[in-house]
Amino acid sequence: MMPDRADFTAPQAAGPARWRPAEVTSPQLDRPVPVIAAKDIPYIANANRFQNVSIYLPRTPETAGLIGTPVTSLPGADSPVRLPRYLVHIHGGAWRDPRLTSASIEPAVAHAYSGTELPGTQPHPVSAIASLNYTVSQFDYPAPPFMPYPPIPYDAIKDNHTDLSREAVHPQHISDVLHGLALLGSLGLASGSYVLSGHSCGACMAFQAVLASPGYYGLGYLPEPPGPAALLGLNGLYDLPALATADGLGASHAHLRDDYEQFLSRAFGANQGAWPEASPAGFDPAGIARRIREGNAPRLVVLGQSTEDQLVPMNQQDRMAASLAKVTGIRIAQVHRLTGKHAAPWEQGGMMYHSLLDTLRLLGS
Repeated sequence: MMPDRADFTAPQAAGPARWRPAEVTSPQLDRPVPVIAAKDIPYIANANRFQNVSIYLPRTPETAGLIGTPVTSLPGADSPVRLPRYLVHIHGGAWRDPRLTSASIEPAVAHAYSGTELPGTQPHPVSAIASLNYTVSQFDYPAPPFMPYPPIPYDAIKDNHTDLSREAVHPQHISDVLHGLALLGSLGLASGSYVLSGHSCGACMAFQAVLASPGYYGLGYLPEPPGPAALLGLNGLYDLPALATADGLGASHAHLRDDYEQFLSRAFGANQGAWPEASPAGFDPAGIARRIREGNAPRLVVLGQSTEDQLVPMNQQDRMAASLAKVTGIRIAQVHRLTGKHAAPWEQGGMMYHSLLDTLRLLGS
């Protein structure tokens, strides 16, 4: 169910949240990393279990003093904006997997705050990392063969609408992301102060959220999100119609066509004629250029794609890059950190963190 105008109370949602000590891990690090975190902060009134955001800070003497205090602002929110000091991330999961949540950022958080700085980098190059959850779409069976342990299926009618957190249809995913960004804005997230990243369908949502206005999706009652300094898309889905055809997927991924068609129909509706309008790779270049001039869209877009990705073909990145190349005033860059299978960047964390560092270097150059 889509929220209405009366439900937009995101700036008040942070009241009960408090900073707590926590630990995060990465399979690439030999020990847990202590952090300060505020998890699952609702960003809308009467939120379902996925309408929330988690925020992570490095464990320092200053942030340790926040333990037990209410979450009223992001650290350094009052400082002048020069280079981004925050990362905001949107996880993947094909819009439908309830098991993949905002906690999937934690391996990258572990690398960012492990205290083992890379040569030429500053300690804690970002002072806060926020990870957004969002309402997911329904999941149908049969499950695809690449998902040996699929989530429990959910059908709104058969299950009598028992779990509203699994009934999203476009544009609710974007509505949730915009509500989350509004909450972070109330905590001090300002234009130019952050990098917005996403993995897989999360990359699609990140691009949707800032390359078009809320009104484009019929969400004109929501405020424009703070403009990110850069967009970082990793193993992203950008051209939705191409994912539902054998030609669009290419020989390497054509066997996935039926599954793509299934979950895209659940996320965006069965009318495939409406999918191009929702695809970031199909957005009007002149409209994006106007948003850049107005400060609502970034001048830097960074794309990363693993050549070993068994779920997303390389041509998704190529299609997005080709579309952005028509936009006046934008800089397009590629990072080559991503290797391995589709989930490897978030499962390991290091590739995501290094891609963020590459993005910060590009912004500083």
